[in-house]
Amino acid sequence: MRTSSWARHLEESLAKVALLASSLLVFVGGVARFLGRPLDWSIDLATFCFAWAVFLGADLALKEGRHVAVDTLLVFLPPKVRLGVWFLIWGLITLFLLILAWYSFQMAYLSRMRTFQGIPEFSYTWVALSVSVGSLLMGLTALGKLWELLRRRE
Repeated sequence: MRTSSWARHLEESLAKVALLASSLLVFVGGVARFLGRPLDWSIDLATFCFAWAVFLGADLALKEGRHVAVDTLLVFLPPKVRLGVWFLIWGLITLFLLILAWYSFQMAYLSRMRTFQGIPEFSYTWVALSVSVGSLLMGLTALGKLWELLRRRE
């Protein structure tokens, strides 16, 4: 297995585990509350898992081209112009994601002393890092899309 396919498999597995864990934690928390034994930490931990599932899943969707794209007008453009527009779009997406990664890393650092209400020993930084890591991964994916467009031009 190549490094990129290994990394993609790991990312996909982590996203699936995080989503499953989030669902199970909400379910177990609901059952425990129904039985009169609420688990104060279950929703906080489910939030943590869900945040990671969302951002890892968003990168996987970007890699597979599953995000919403409105290209109705692009099909009427000449191929070279269309390629240029796609290059501009992916350039803006890359810029946005790298800026988001930069600011979210700062936010993760600033939130290092904040803890979850139900889990006082667990720093909120771990949730904030899901935005940082996810946007960095999506930024790298967008850079890869830009690279593909550059190779297609040649």
